[in-house]
Amino acid sequence: MRPDLLALIAAILWGIWWIPIRHLESLGAHSVWGGIAMSAGGLATIALWLLLRRGALRMDWRSLLGAALVGIAVTTYSTALNHTDVVRVILLFYLAPAWGKFIEWALLGHRWGWSSSLALVAALSGAVLVLGGDVSLQALGVGDVLAILSGMAWAAGAALMFVGGSASPTALTLATCASGVFTGLLYAALAGVPIAADPLPIATAGLAYGGLYLVPICVLTLWSAQRLSPATISFILTAEIISGVLSGGLLLDEPLGPMQIAGAALIICGASVEVFGARLPALWRRGD
Repeated sequence: MRPDLLALIAAILWGIWWIPIRHLESLGAHSVWGGIAMSAGGLATIALWLLLRRGALRMDWRSLLGAALVGIAVTTYSTALNHTDVVRVILLFYLAPAWGKFIEWALLGHRWGWSSSLALVAALSGAVLVLGGDVSLQALGVGDVLAILSGMAWAAGAALMFVGGSASPTALTLATCASGVFTGLLYAALAGVPIAADPLPIATAGLAYGGLYLVPICVLTLWSAQRLSPATISFILTAEIISGVLSGGLLLDEPLGPMQIAGAALIICGASVEVFGARLPALWRRGD
């Protein structure tokens, strides 16, 4: 099983994450409650799996903390979808490779080279285009801030899982789903988000989505994150931009103009430069 291939499959599935969230919204759920329901479904599925297998969980505190941060990322990403366009959320989240590079340099001791600077400039320039050229605090809405925070939480979580021990994907998925439920409930309480008038259909659909959709992509993503550097896996997961932007543009009446397309291209290029730029010297030496 190649972690880069599995991460790519997970990225394509993450790109359509907005579809179950918007379906739950159509049933009367605020997106944070949709995220809570899906995380709860994933938590119940993993708990049932462990009960049936009766196997021991391999634990490592750094990996579990990283998985918990991924759960925060999932919740803030889901909530951001309630406040702004799907395309905008996806693209702002994918500043994650830039945050990942900062973490690798500052905490993991990785070298900061020309490719890192170029990747950072490309990613931030892409974000400026996504925001329509206006990067003032007044122009940033709640959804924008949540999308950016989601990318930061993901980058930090990926770094911790990469340097962590051999925690099992099951344990990591359990921690991610539990964190998603807790973070969602905390946000709902602090923001005063009301529960839907008829929560039963939402809970039923959320449990199904959590078990059949969230758990598989969490396992794929978290298993890969233990084997790929934060910048590399964040780059591979930018494939979510393609599936998410295409599905959002085709199925939703949302703006997808030249600035958004150019911003997406710059963000993907920034992640590409960081990954492939680090490999060019080795390829040149091999060619010699």
